[in-house]
Amino acid sequence: MLQFLKWGGLTIIAVLILCWLFIWFVASGVNETITYTEKDFFKYHTLTDKSIAQAPRISDEYYFESHPGDGYEPTNSITFKGATGIAPLKVYLKELGYIRDRRSLGEKEIWLKPGQSSGNQFYLYFNAATGDAELTKVLNN
Repeated sequence: MLQFLKWGGLTIIAVLILCWLFIWFVASGVNETITYTEKDFFKYHTLTDKSIAQAPRISDEYYFESHPGDGYEPTNSITFKGATGIAPLKVYLKELGYIRDRRSLGEKEIWLKPGQSSGNQFYLYFNAATGDAELTKVLNN
């Protein structure tokens, strides 16, 4: 019985330490923008929105960003370097049921689902001079 209490106590202490470490790990990056690639397995699979993860890759060099919001809607984006165009991204957005809005946000195109102006939306940006392209999803759930 004493052996059971000893191992039970050690197990409880180990679980509490692991829970504290997990909470500290998650809370440490709560209000920060996180930049990562597909090679960052944990970040990629926990932070990347499904529609961003499935976006066509228009260049070989790209990375992801997750913005928690901090007073704004959270966003998730994929940024491409050295892209020659964004036509595949426009086709992809159309396949998802989005249409380009007449409004824009600076140089970014706004894509909405018809009749859902307050729902999720995408921003699509392309700089032909640098080859930088960005697809951002704003999560307005």
